[in-house]
Amino acid sequence: MNLTQLLHLIEEMPAYRQLVDELEQQNGNTKVAVVEAAKPYLVAALHQSLQLPMVVVTAQPEKSRKLYEQLLIWNDSSRVKLFPEPDTLPYERIASDAPTEQERVQVLSTLANINGDTSAPLAVPSAPALMQKTTPRSDFTSACHSIKLGMDIE
Repeated sequence: MNLTQLLHLIEEMPAYRQLVDELEQQNGNTKVAVVEAAKPYLVAALHQSLQLPMVVVTAQPEKSRKLYEQLLIWNDSSRVKLFPEPDTLPYERIASDAPTEQERVQVLSTLANINGDTSAPLAVPSAPALMQKTTPRSDFTSACHSIKLGMDIE
């Protein structure tokens, strides 16, 4: 099910237009109270209106997965990314899960715009997922290389 065609309906609301205007001014003091059921719709509408990369943080991993699944209905699924939390705790000295680490790197590369994609991503991490240390953006981007079909590599 894809409900992206309904996002334009909120643009007719004066309160929404005022919110978008405040966010575009980037004053950093904009606060919004919204019922839980309307959050995915509001986030998807703001993402479409602002056309900026967005990170929506939730408190628990279960809530981030739920919000991610709801946003897939309201938004282009290629733009919405779930930033998973690692399977290990920060102080544990065991190898982490390779697929989880791969997903985390893919989301970070999308946010850093490594592949030159012009569409603004929408990442949904939980607070525990953000607590895991990652490399600085400059180090991350300098270590990434794009490989394309037919490319000669030494």
